[in-house]
Amino acid sequence: MALISWVLLLFLAVLSALATSGAQDDGNPVLRCHLDQAATLLQLKKSFSFFRYPIALVSWQDGTDYCLWEGVICSNSPGHVTALELGGRALYSLGLDPAIFNLTLLQRLDLSMNYFGQYSLPANGFERLSLLTHLNLSKSGFQGQIPIGIGKLANLISLDLSVLGYSALEDSLDGYDNSSPDVTSWLWLQEPNLENLVGNLTNLKELYLDGVDMSSSANDWCDALAKFLPNLRILSLSYCNLVGPICPSLSALHSLTVINLHDNFDTSATPHQALFMDFLHSSVLQLAWSNLQAWFPCRIFRLNTLRGLDLSGT
Repeated sequence: MALISWVLLLFLAVLSALATSGAQDDGNPVLRCHLDQAATLLQLKKSFSFFRYPIALVSWQDGTDYCLWEGVICSNSPGHVTALELGGRALYSLGLDPAIFNLTLLQRLDLSMNYFGQYSLPANGFERLSLLTHLNLSKSGFQGQIPIGIGKLANLISLDLSVLGYSALEDSLDGYDNSSPDVTSWLWLQEPNLENLVGNLTNLKELYLDGVDMSSSANDWCDALAKFLPNLRILSLSYCNLVGPICPSLSALHSLTVINLHDNFDTSATPHQALFMDFLHSSVLQLAWSNLQAWFPCRIFRLNTLRGLDLSGT
């Protein structure tokens, strides 16, 4: 009897040690099984229809390891979903299912180039994804007001809510879509306006809002960018209903390498004459059809860094 009691105590001690080691990972609690995350992903799949055959997300099957499902990336700690890479998978949904906000450890979320039926983004929920560094909802048919919760994602490095097809990441103008956007699918910034959206995004390096109606911020957009986004490298704001002039404060963004202001400024916009001297490190400068009236320094055309320059229609 004593032997049995001793073996039982030993078993309990080993079990306790295993539980303790499994519950710690660099000092942070770690759960080995996250059935709630599996249920969230399956709910998200249920909200989608599919344009392609065979259907997308075929690996998303109940009872299998969701960390091995296509588009799902987990951290080294088992079960923590840290990225959803679902861009361009021909998914269709009547709006974004709020279940996605249960994945509170997400660092990257890409739902671009799918179709969400010209529904609005959820007014609440994005603020729960506080660890996000990359958010891409571009070209997915969303319309309406951009929710204030996105402006609370202080860890964001890249934000893409664009409606159009231009990709400034290509460092060229080859990918630019000169066609006018479908205004029925536009997003807009009113409440919050641009300053409210970017006020907490001080780590942001890439901002794509092509086709977003920013007319409510038309006169103070560059002041807001210069004030809150000191690390910005890529700025893409084509077809945003901006007005001029481009204020001198934009020159404070010394890290800018890509600037796309295509098709703004319905009336003549005369920026400060020295402004473009501060863009001499740019690799892409897209100012076509922007009604700008300004001189450009000759050495801007001789830059080794410049890979794309479009001044047509100015």
